[in-house]
Amino acid sequence: MSLYLNWNGKKEDPFTDMEDNWSDTARPNPFEIQASLIPNRNKFQYESARGLVKIIEDIVDSGSAGVPFGFLYFRGLVDSEFDIIEEQLQLVQLRSAVRFTFENSLNAAILRIMPGPEHEKVGFCLVLEIVIKIASIPGHSHQSTVGVGATRFKVPGVRSKEGDHGLHPDTRLGRDAWPSLMIEVGYSEGLNLLHLDARWWLINSQSKTRFVIIVKISRNPFAIHLECWRMAPTIGRQTRQTPAWSPTCVQEFHIDSDGVVVSPTTSLELRIPYDCIFDRPSPNAQPIMFSFAELSNFALRIFRMLE
Repeated sequence: MSLYLNWNGKKEDPFTDMEDNWSDTARPNPFEIQASLIPNRNKFQYESARGLVKIIEDIVDSGSAGVPFGFLYFRGLVDSEFDIIEEQLQLVQLRSAVRFTFENSLNAAILRIMPGPEHEKVGFCLVLEIVIKIASIPGHSHQSTVGVGATRFKVPGVRSKEGDHGLHPDTRLGRDAWPSLMIEVGYSEGLNLLHLDARWWLINSQSKTRFVIIVKISRNPFAIHLECWRMAPTIGRQTRQTPAWSPTCVQEFHIDSDGVVVSPTTSLELRIPYDCIFDRPSPNAQPIMFSFAELSNFALRIFRMLE
């Protein structure tokens, strides 16, 4: 049986088209919108853990994990299958190459295939830079936050998602503590798909995740695109179903191969508010800030690592 779904040539609606077609009562969630942006060639029917892993192996072996598309959609897959899939991925040493998002109400999952070391290096380095900044705040140290990697965070019985890198204050206890800040790294993926990752964290975390940084890497020539997302008052068309607050890109930066930084949002620095990371107020509270010079140095170091 073919693993490909027969989607009958259904139109792949762009994000803006879907937004225009939302009704007051039927508002698609980030998973549904993200699924609509995945091309038909990347949509499969789930049959077994081994069959899913074979598809991923073929993609990685062909060197096309990030070209032209790094997202796969599986119908008939729920998160109760996760443990056996994870075991199969570990057997072929590909566990670190995949991130999962499950939507149980649709019996479906989206898998993001990581193209190589870019995701790990970029995410790790950016988290480290943030931790160093936090440690410089009076009353804080490198132990003031706890890092999270490819941990799966759950909305019990409904949906779950793995991220790239993140952190939360050390006052949040337990293995299931959600990140207050999350970093999502993309390689060749369209920004619309990464925007939906940011929306997922901000909408589904019940205000536990308060800041998401999107990092999109380009090659030939090297470039890094950064976006900072958080909840902000909703603007534009309002209806009775429109939430008062919605996920919003509040800062944007583009860094070219020479390290030149430009901000389309006219930001003067990358600024992470203190209360987006920490749950408790502090008399020493101050934002975590990166100047253009620091962003440039960060990007040039990443470019050297990826050469």
